[in-house]
Amino acid sequence: MKSFSLVMRRAIAILFILSFTACTKSGQQAAPPSTTIVGYWEGKYSDDLKSYPTNPYSFLFRSNGTVRVYDETVDTGLNYAAEGTYTINGNIVNTTYKYLNGGGIYSSTATVDSDNTFMEGSWGSDTTTNFGLFFLAK
Repeated sequence: MKSFSLVMRRAIAILFILSFTACTKSGQQAAPPSTTIVGYWEGKYSDDLKSYPTNPYSFLFRSNGTVRVYDETVDTGLNYAAEGTYTINGNIVNTTYKYLNGGGIYSSTATVDSDNTFMEGSWGSDTTTNFGLFFLAK
């Protein structure tokens, strides 16, 4: 009986010690979530702020701060492509892009979810972003 009691006391002492070593210090913050959006995103856009997005729309975010935008098709080989740049401020992504086929300059702003797998926002002509809605998923 004494040996069982001794074993139990040692086991409890080990668990007690381990419980303190497994705890994090108070005030220690977790690592911030990744803010990378690099990659190919597909989604839809609308032609106004009241309609649900139904037109094909995709973005290729590159690691160097540039973006290629495709609309009307998800086929990246067609002439509906634009080139531009993007910036990230927290969970907000802003883009400015110009169509390669002589089209105009456009901008977009979107809020990215915490997993960096979904974004939604608005787009517009030149530097305004109040013409239509869009969403993209990675």
